[in-house]
Amino acid sequence: MSNEHDLPAPPIGGINGQLLCLTICGHHRPGMSEEDYRHYMTQVSGPMTKELMVKHGIIGWKMLHNTTETRNLMRQLFDEHMVNLAEFDCFSQVTFKSIDDYKRMRENALYRKQISGDHVNFADTQRSMMTIGWVTDLIEDGELVEDSATARLSKKTMTTKLQAAAIILGSFLSGSMISLSAITIPILMENTADASQLLRQWTRLYNYGNQVLPGMAVGTFLLYALVCFRRRRAVTSKLWRLLALASLSTVSIIPFTLIIMKPTNNELFRMESVTRMIQLEEAGGVNIMGIKEAEELVVWWSFMHAMRSTFPLVGTILGVVATSWH
Repeated sequence: MSNEHDLPAPPIGGINGQLLCLTICGHHRPGMSEEDYRHYMTQVSGPMTKELMVKHGIIGWKMLHNTTETRNLMRQLFDEHMVNLAEFDCFSQVTFKSIDDYKRMRENALYRKQISGDHVNFADTQRSMMTIGWVTDLIEDGELVEDSATARLSKKTMTTKLQAAAIILGSFLSGSMISLSAITIPILMENTADASQLLRQWTRLYNYGNQVLPGMAVGTFLLYALVCFRRRRAVTSKLWRLLALASLSTVSIIPFTLIIMKPTNNELFRMESVTRMIQLEEAGGVNIMGIKEAEELVVWWSFMHAMRSTFPLVGTILGVVATSWH
């Protein structure tokens, strides 16, 4: 025999991972204005409760405040079948995988001490009503829903992880790049008095960087592009535009190198090749740079490289902003 506290089976034809939704149909406390009621719920009670809900596995929580003005809009929607207006001031809907998650949240010491008794400060608890039922999503973010709630939640989690990976990789890329101009080049300049040695060290520095940094830039670009595509499918969200800018900003180090820095790179490579083949004292009529000219060229390269390093940094900032907005 089933117990009244047993979780009922999902409805026939339901999907795996179907969520439960607790709906509270509320009235504001007598003598309290609609605006004060909304303000208290969204600015006082809500912030006090939402972190506790997340801690105990609550999937979603939303409030719908029905003011006198919004109820008047129903005059435009009534027809011969729908003629009755619900006089509730608010609908509070809490979504969770298991009713046990919600029960554990209510049993929390903080909930019992601060939140449970707070309802009388804004709600007419004697008139409010509650119900609970299975959630069936048909449209979400402007798209038809075909997957289960668990699958959609898993996709959102994966998208968030990919976005975090893009931000981490982009910040590491920017830090690695800027360290060359801020630390490595100054050390080379201070400890090198010979043009051929300076040029040879710069060449090695460039070759090592060229083996790693472009690949990191492309990897970050692909991560941002994938997240952008996933966010783009949510037509109500504009965050994909920030993510698109983040991806383009990061990968722009490649065209900047090929277009802006290429002449300087070529000249440094040419001089390194000449000084490697011909000793300075045997150069004869060959025009070889002295140490000052080599230093000036390396410093100019370092300046352009520092500019280039800001591109993935901007991408990281945009990624962080998109994450915080989301």
